[in-house]
Amino acid sequence: MAIVHSHSPSVIPFGITKSALKPVYHMASFLWTGVPVFEIRRVLADNDLLVRDRRLGRELAASLGPCPCVLMRGHGMTVVGESLPEAVFRAVYTEMNAKLQGLAAQLEGPITFLSEEEGRRATASNRSTIERPWELWKSRAMGRKRRGSA
Repeated sequence: MAIVHSHSPSVIPFGITKSALKPVYHMASFLWTGVPVFEIRRVLADNDLLVRDRRLGRELAASLGPCPCVLMRGHGMTVVGESLPEAVFRAVYTEMNAKLQGLAAQLEGPITFLSEEEGRRATASNRSTIERPWELWKSRAMGRKRRGSA
């Protein structure tokens, strides 16, 4: 199991508005189950938006429900996966989906989101491709690290 927490700028608006984050393309099909928003005020009225203790961590985890992604109002997102490559894949493509959905919302609508069945099937198909972008992202990260450390 793995967890990725991010302050992705394209995702944050979906945690502070009534616009639900929904899958608009196949790489983010895992969002088909729905993306909940963790509202920290329901747990701790006076807060700084940070998950600072076990109680808040448990409540954040409970907010996930069946979805591998939860938005954190005014903060970012938390994504889970069965492995680090899967969690990173989901974090990257949640950000991309949010960006695409935001762009689509500016065009003449309505937006045609992925159906539940499309979400299920595309998610199953994508499982076999996770290693390919993971290897690319790793090599890019290592290349940047080596150049910066010389």
